[in-house]
Amino acid sequence: MKRYFFLIIIVISLFISDCLIFGRIIADDCADYAVRAEFIQKEAAPGDIITLRLSFEIQAGFKLPDNPEITGLKDFDILKKINRANGIEIDMFVDSMEDINLPGLEIYVYNQDGKQKTLKSNPAVLAVDPLIKVKPAENLLRPIKGLISTEYGIKRILLLVLAVVLIILVIIAIYFIFKYRQRRKLCPEVPVLPPYLKALNRIDELVAPGIPDGKEGKAFCFILSEILREYMGAIRNFNALEMTTHEIAGLVKNKSDIQLLNLLKKIDLVKFADAFMSKTAFEEQVSLSLEYINRTKPKEV
Repeated sequence: MKRYFFLIIIVISLFISDCLIFGRIIADDCADYAVRAEFIQKEAAPGDIITLRLSFEIQAGFKLPDNPEITGLKDFDILKKINRANGIEIDMFVDSMEDINLPGLEIYVYNQDGKQKTLKSNPAVLAVDPLIKVKPAENLLRPIKGLISTEYGIKRILLLVLAVVLIILVIIAIYFIFKYRQRRKLCPEVPVLPPYLKALNRIDELVAPGIPDGKEGKAFCFILSEILREYMGAIRNFNALEMTTHEIAGLVKNKSDIQLLNLLKKIDLVKFADAFMSKTAFEEQVSLSLEYINRTKPKEV
């Protein structure tokens, strides 16, 4: 009996010593931190907004700034911070499927002289429910056939898209053909005149108001030169309108063309050097121009 009594005393002594040791550890932990950090929520899920409560007492003479500086929160999505009478509440956004492991934080308070004091908090953990729970063996990529319906097949879908595109192109082509025919009915095409006939008609229009005399013939020379250059370029296959008289001289070999070139040089003197030319001289220039056109026009005309 006495042996059992001593055994019971030993067990009770061990239990009491363990409790005392545990209580000492908790007391030591609490003594190490001036700030108590705890999550108001017991658990969270991705997308939730949770609140972290930091409870502490500020020593007399020190003050917490309106926007307190807290280190250790850089890896968290902070929405807002609210100063309370006995601490701070921080709203955070849960953007991870892993448990939230809050490290020890540091809060800075200041006195009137600007002296800084650091308050440290305990670490805290909040369990996060990932919402989608799968077995490790099932958490693998699955073939796309099981996710997307392939009843019609990719080829059939491509053929359908191609058919729609072709129908749209046909409709557009029909529309433009219809508009083109309507335009032709409303605006019949003007027959294109041969170069010689166009030049003769323009000269007739030029001399119809009368041939000028003296310096009044400068504009007359510009138009006559343009008619002759356009005609020569059309029958000799070069752009005489964009070339100087000197450049044209390097291309022409025909005797009639050389004679016309001399005429163009005289006209250039009136155009650019304000040379005087009488009415009789203007009439001679027109006559030589008509002679050149009639000499170089097609033989069957």
